[in-house]
Amino acid sequence: MVENLIKRAKAFIGLEEDTGTIEEIREEINVETALRQKKSKGSSDYEIFIHEPKVYEDSLQISMQLRGGSPIVINLRYLDPAEGTRLIDFVCGTAYAIDGHMIKIGDSIFLFTPNNIVISETEDRSSIEESVTTEGRTLFSRR
Repeated sequence: MVENLIKRAKAFIGLEEDTGTIEEIREEINVETALRQKKSKGSSDYEIFIHEPKVYEDSLQISMQLRGGSPIVINLRYLDPAEGTRLIDFVCGTAYAIDGHMIKIGDSIFLFTPNNIVISETEDRSSIEESVTTEGRTLFSRR
C-alpha cells in the first residue's frame, strides 16, 4: 500500500507514469491515515515504561521511548551512583530537547514525561514533606 502511494506520488511529480486518479490517491491516503491512527491508539492512551537499568547504555532505549511520547519511571538501584548520574543526565537532556518534564520521586527513582503530560505536585504532599521528620532528617526529599 505504501509502495503504491509512493509510486503515485512519483507519477504526480513526473518521475513515473500515472496509474490512478486523484480520487484513488485520496482514498489510499485516507486508508493509510486511518491505519496509522488505529495502530497508534492501541488499547489505551498511554503506556508507562518502568526501567531498572543495569548499564549506562540502557539510556538510549529509555530516551527513545521518552521521545516516542511514553512516560518513563527509572529506578537506579542496580547502577552505581556515578553511572546513575550519567544516565539521568542523558535522559534529562532528552526530556529538555522535547520540552518534557522530570521529577525525582524517591532516593533513586525518577519520573520523566513528554511535553503533553504535565507533572503536578499537590499542596498536601508538600505539607506532609515539611512536617514529617525522623531523627532530625527529612523523611522525604524535595527535588
